[in-house]
Amino acid sequence: MRIDLTQTDVHLVARLSGRMTFADHGLFRKMLDGIRSDGVKSCVFDLAGLDAIDSSGLGMLMLAIEDARKGGWSLTVANAVGPVRQLLQLSRLDQMLKVA
Repeated sequence: MRIDLTQTDVHLVARLSGRMTFADHGLFRKMLDGIRSDGVKSCVFDLAGLDAIDSSGLGMLMLAIEDARKGGWSLTVANAVGPVRQLLQLSRLDQMLKVA
């Protein structure tokens, strides 16, 4: 997986691309650590470039949901399409996240 971060006036945008798998856990955790340490108040995970997500990837999203709740920052998932969107719906993560 690749993560490209962009800071706007309003929020941090994390563009995720490729495949989100167990191998990406360290990279994802590093991103969450940065969000916490930078004091981000709003974050958007743009999933338009994400081709696939496995159960570990869903677990990483659950970590982000928990970090956002504990840290007081908002988390939105945007542009989930195809199999990624279907998996978010099947796992009901789309009900735990703000989906745009």
